[in-house]
Amino acid sequence: MPMPTDHVTRVSLSDEAYVRIEAAILDGTLAPGERLRDPELVDWLGISRTPIRHALERLMTQGLVEMERNRYTRVAPFDVVSVTGAVEVAADLWSGAVRRSVADWEAEDIATVAEIAADLIASAEATEFSRFMADFEHLVMTCVLLEGNATRLRALTNVLPQVHRLARKLSGTLVVSHLRDFATSFTSAIGLRNGAQTAALIDAYVRRLVLSIPEHP
Repeated sequence: MPMPTDHVTRVSLSDEAYVRIEAAILDGTLAPGERLRDPELVDWLGISRTPIRHALERLMTQGLVEMERNRYTRVAPFDVVSVTGAVEVAADLWSGAVRRSVADWEAEDIATVAEIAADLIASAEATEFSRFMADFEHLVMTCVLLEGNATRLRALTNVLPQVHRLARKLSGTLVVSHLRDFATSFTSAIGLRNGAQTAALIDAYVRRLVLSIPEHP
């Protein structure tokens, strides 16, 4: 059967535009409030307008871009309330996945998650913040993947960009001893396959992180 190659190309270019624009927003290359004009994006990305618009619409649903028809498209301001909400939703999705599924994890699953938690401690102790955030996301995503709930995974993927945006604001504020205590207790709780205890640990640690979110960008 013939493949719809034009559609495949369009989706691929849209994904490329999404990844590159998102990265520029998260690393500060595109500043909050900065206008996103189609001709400039086309020149910068080397991608046509249609896939770029698809990427911008996707970024809008994730709270990274604001669009008002015939007026502007711009990088969304750093909104502490929205970012805090995204972090709390991500934590609820993570803790819910563990609460519902950890009792059914295989020994190999427990070992894998414990290894990621150990990596998380190591990256925090090395004060390598970008590596720490990558390890943290790996831990969260692995737990959600182990539950196998596709709806939860989609919801988590949708709020993660706002969580990523927060990461740069928390650089230098991480308390390693708090993280070490959490990761150690978390590993013990999953070893016991205690979903309620593990979820409570997640909720408590994320509450601590939320309190460290700066009030101003």
